[in-house]
Amino acid sequence: MSVRCSLIVVAMALAACRQQHLIPGYGKSYDAAFQAQAPQRKEPARAATGLDSQEAAIIAETYRTSLAPKEAKPKQEPMLIVTPPSREVPQKLAPSVPQER
Repeated sequence: MSVRCSLIVVAMALAACRQQHLIPGYGKSYDAAFQAQAPQRKEPARAATGLDSQEAAIIAETYRTSLAPKEAKPKQEPMLIVTPPSREVPQKLAPSVPQER
């Protein structure tokens, strides 16, 4: 019997804690704004078809080479060669690193 009473008390407490709004149209403007942003579809959405990025790159490169004159050789990408820093000059440490003694 005590379990039944406690369930009734919990149910009443939950019903009393439900928030009552001051006006009956509370939140309708938000609902209308969100519904206006939804896409209007008359038919179900279809999956996008087409080329992936690798296929598109291959086709674009083939198109560019086909436009080049036949006697011209294909242009190579430029290469940047950077020499490593010399070890003669020690690297400066950050100001937060303590000095060696």
